[in-house]
Amino acid sequence: MDATKIGKRIQDTRKARGLTQSDLAAKVDITPKYLSNIECGDKVPKFETFVAIANALEVDANTLLVDVLHVSSAIISTEISQKLSALSPAEQRRLKRVLDVMIEEASGQR
Repeated sequence: MDATKIGKRIQDTRKARGLTQSDLAAKVDITPKYLSNIECGDKVPKFETFVAIANALEVDANTLLVDVLHVSSAIISTEISQKLSALSPAEQRRLKRVLDVMIEEASGQR
């Protein structure tokens, strides 16, 4: 398991949520130093701590493990769905049209 990749994903997600290390550490009931060690890949959190981090960041565990799991297509689909849900309905429809064209081209239907 690549602790550095997991730590980087946690850090990126934390920053995207606008949280400091102190904020997230307080939510998870760990020290900011321990969280820093996790984000740097120096420490691998216990399962319970990892789940608490995912819950505090409001993401599924797969999102944090995407770089280290071999079932990446399902994870990528989840990540895309999460990003799409943040868009307005008009933006979602526009992206769907683009994807429809790309999928048609990829499958040779055009």
